[in-house]
Amino acid sequence: AYCQTTPGLGGFFLGFGGDVLLHQHFGFGAEANLQPAKGDYGPMQFRQSFYDFNGIYAPVNRKKIQLQLQGGIGEAKTSFSYTQTSCVGTAVCTNQSQAVGNASHFQIHAGLGVQFFITEHMFIRPQFDLHYVPNLTQQFGSNSVIGGSVWLGYSFGDRP
Repeated sequence: AYCQTTPGLGGFFLGFGGDVLLHQHFGFGAEANLQPAKGDYGPMQFRQSFYDFNGIYAPVNRKKIQLQLQGGIGEAKTSFSYTQTSCVGTAVCTNQSQAVGNASHFQIHAGLGVQFFITEHMFIRPQFDLHYVPNLTQQFGSNSVIGGSVWLGYSFGDRP
């Protein structure tokens, strides 16, 4: 009788990743992006995460700049929980969070980033990402998730 709208998928994500260029222009990598804070999903809370393994093509790989095209596959996972607050009077209150399930989906990832080297090895990489997740419409109303990120990293080895 009381329907609540579900949220859109947005907000701050925290990312971790690494990549290896086996040749000056080709390599592979992996990324994990997750929401550090829970969002409201009707009467429950949710946390979204994306994990992917990518092939990398770097058509431009210079001393101070690198263009990266990424493509790969992975998993999109939505975890659901329920939080209950109990109080004794006004002095003592507790919050209890209980996991109630999750939904995992196959995903296809595509990324485009430009890596700027601020020192010999330190870089900053603004990146545009597209995650195509079949059946994500069951949780968020769309199969496509578009995002932008800024990576701060360290490159081992010599630059061209």
